[in-house]
Amino acid sequence: MSQDKPPHKRWQNKHFWYSLMPLLITLFAIVLINWVWSDTPGEPAGTRPSATAVAIQSTTTSATVTRPPILPATILPSPTPTLTPLPIPDTITEAITLLGPPPESSVAVNGRLAFYWTYPKPLLPGQQFVLTLQQNETVITTQTIAVPNLGDGFQLPIELAELALVPGTAVWQLHLEWADDPQQLLTSEARTIILLPE
Repeated sequence: MSQDKPPHKRWQNKHFWYSLMPLLITLFAIVLINWVWSDTPGEPAGTRPSATAVAIQSTTTSATVTRPPILPATILPSPTPTLTPLPIPDTITEAITLLGPPPESSVAVNGRLAFYWTYPKPLLPGQQFVLTLQQNETVITTQTIAVPNLGDGFQLPIELAELALVPGTAVWQLHLEWADDPQQLLTSEARTIILLPE
């Protein structure tokens, strides 16, 4: 009987180690996986929670809590429509060049007189020249023209006999303006003519 004990004891030892070995291998594998996993640099974001996700979540929560209240909308009055101003010529330095009659020209009070001039640019649609003839600071007549009628120049003939002129002096001048707006865009020099008796 004493000879049977050692094999029985040996069988118990083997049985103990066979039972314990899977547990030890599993424990060793868990430790090894955790150790390798914690040192892996390129770990996907979804495999384990990170401190950044917690920080973002807490930031979002605090942002929701501290959001300012929504104020009621203010209704502003609709803007009043304004008229669009008419365009002004590109350069004001361009001048109306008077060609005739020359300054201090003499003409009979019942004669016929032609006024002519040039302008370096074509008129825009809606622009016109207005010729004004004054005597003793009173406007005697105004004549308008919108297209050149003397080559590239302009000419306006006036029958002086049809006007209420008296012998003496008169002043004529040209203005560039819009047909529907009397504001002067450009003005020529003023020239004097001498009106002689009949």
